Amino acid sequence: MSWCKRIKHSLIPLLFLCILIFSLCFCSVLPYSVQSFLYAISLAIKDCLIFSLPFIILALVYGSIVRLGDKAMKYILIIIPLVCCSNFMNTLLSYVASIKMTNLCGGISRIQHHDMSVADALSPAFEFSLKNIVSNDVALCSGVIIGLLLYFVNRNFAATLAGYSERFTKVYFKILIPIMPFFIAGTALKLQHDGILIQIFEQYLQILIAFIVLAYGFVLLQYFLLSRCKFSKFIFYLKNILPATVTAFGSMSSASALPLSIKAAEENVKKKSNADVIIPSTVNIHLVGDCFFIPMIAISVMSSFEMGIPTMTTYLLFALHFVLAKFAVAAVPGGGVLVMLPVMQNYLGMSSEMLALVTALYVLFDPIITACNVAGNGAMAIVFDKLSRCRLLSRE
Repeated sequence: MSWCKRIKHSLIPLLFLCILIFSLCFCSVLPYSVQSFLYAISLAIKDCLIFSLPFIILALVYGSIVRLGDKAMKYILIIIPLVCCSNFMNTLLSYVASIKMTNLCGGISRIQHHDMSVADALSPAFEFSLKNIVSNDVALCSGVIIGLLLYFVNRNFAATLAGYSERFTKVYFKILIPIMPFFIAGTALKLQHDGILIQIFEQYLQILIAFIVLAYGFVLLQYFLLSRCKFSKFIFYLKNILPATVTAFGSMSSASALPLSIKAAEENVKKKSNADVIIPSTVNIHLVGDCFFIPMIAISVMSSFEMGIPTMTTYLLFALHFVLAKFAVAAVPGGGVLVMLPVMQNYLGMSSEMLALVTALYVLFDPIITACNVAGNGAMAIVFDKLSRCRLLSRE
């Protein structure tokens, strides 16, 4: 990734933070009509995003399957279950940690809404809605099936179509990223107009601290156990993965840290070819940081909006779709949370205001989350290497 792109990506969290601060400071002086219009734009962007995401998921998954080529079936049968188990376990740990945090320190304070009449409440200037044509689940399965069928029937055509799908997704995200500030701005003004945004700001610190302790602590524990509790080996693992982690922190992109991640994995595993297999394949689908942060912040926001903690049944359904949606995450700043918006809306019942808040928090903390993703993927490479050398995943 070029320095210009790194600087551009690094400015995104700053822009989102400025939007939130602006909403806090200047909401009272903005005309009601301006606030209402921006809020309507925010709702329209959300509807367009949720409507279009199944098609993006289809394109991303289809392209991934075609690029895997002859190894596609092997990856589906071996690596994907391994990644799914890891993501699902981390997502469940996040749920348990959120409950513990709530019990120990009271969790996120209940938001106190200002008393106001319906006439005083901020309402959108216009109504705009789109109904989903295809669900994310259908899009995900269709991408896998179509990719496999076309690849084995006509590889040249499949590759050409994959190229078009890749260009389509690039254009989509080039359009999406610049308009995301409007999505955040409208909802931030709505929250501040209702008198609750400042209360939410006060909760950021404990969420961030809880995430760092839990997610990074879990990753460090993985490395320690993989080193067979040998401190020298543990430090060796960390020293190798540190450059990739720092690069991911600075660029907010696991993809930009990919060369260093592969190099670190080659140093940490005994069979270097395994590093070349597992790291590129899982760079955008095995996301430890996302699996901890998104459920934690979602549950915290639900608590602050007086929805309470979801039941285990509800959360298991959410976790299942959350793990599946990970296969459609795009390598762009904030990409980890964008594909999760429909999942959180459909299975946790989160409103537009809540989704916008989760998105803003994710983007603000994206450097820390991405660094955790890269470090966790480095541990996955060691696990894969150990299993491979036990002949569980290889014929050799």
